[in-house]
Amino acid sequence: MAGPRRRFDILTLPAQQITQLTNAFNVLKTNGTYDGFIRRHMTAAMTPTPAGSTQTNAAHCGPTFLPWHRAALWELETALIAVDPTITGIPYWRWENEASLNAGNPKLSALWTAVYFGGDGDPTQGNRVVNGPFATWQALIWNNTTHTFSSRSPAGLIRRLGRDPAGLTTLPNQAQVTDANSYTTYDGAPYDKTSASFRNRVEGWASTSRMHNQVHRWIGGDMLAGTSPNDPVFWLHHANVDRIWWAWQRGATPLRPYLPASPSGPIGQRSNDRLVGLLRSDWTPNLVQDIGNTTNLGYEYV
Repeated sequence: MAGPRRRFDILTLPAQQITQLTNAFNVLKTNGTYDGFIRRHMTAAMTPTPAGSTQTNAAHCGPTFLPWHRAALWELETALIAVDPTITGIPYWRWENEASLNAGNPKLSALWTAVYFGGDGDPTQGNRVVNGPFATWQALIWNNTTHTFSSRSPAGLIRRLGRDPAGLTTLPNQAQVTDANSYTTYDGAPYDKTSASFRNRVEGWASTSRMHNQVHRWIGGDMLAGTSPNDPVFWLHHANVDRIWWAWQRGATPLRPYLPASPSGPIGQRSNDRLVGLLRSDWTPNLVQDIGNTTNLGYEYV
């Protein structure tokens, strides 16, 4: 691949590029690389940050939510490109547009077809996805009693699109994105689920703007757990979250900053603190602020 990485709306990509992408995902799953991303996400979710916190962890519920997932996306994207250098970048799923497409029924999106990422789970087959490129995948499950991972049998990811008893029946819409963008401060005290901030609106703990959490809960099934990267749709979802963050950052010059800025704020959530549970051990929120910075990232949204 020559030039900067470019991330496109997945619904605008030609069929050949979809196949190249899903083939690369399958290579990573077969050789064991992909399961490492599931393990690291779960590990970060189980790491209280700051130490002893019952409110925030290394990747969720606090300021590091957006930078942690930006770094994880870049690492996954790097692995896909290593398999197939013709891949330009991880695409994004613009879920806030779904309400205006397919007569307002997001289940009819091309994303949920066999030529893209497979369909809804089959209720007669334990809500497993039985078609598409990931139909033979075995999910990696965390056992909270034994503190071990194991592969779930039979094969098949679990999805319950808009019908999970523990989920939600709608996706976020553009009005919710606009609401999040009305917050011009990245984050603020107490830097957790209750903060009145852009980060908290996007992450989805504010009841009037569920955003990121709402998408996980609409897809349901495997997307409800700390092992949610089991479903490759996880990455399309988070690429869109990252795209929304980048657009917000560019709402001012210089870029709207990450908060809390070191040395203030909770330890582990500050701008120069190390992000936990990633392949690269020196990631910090500061290192991932500018996606155009080719020293650390180097990609763009199209």
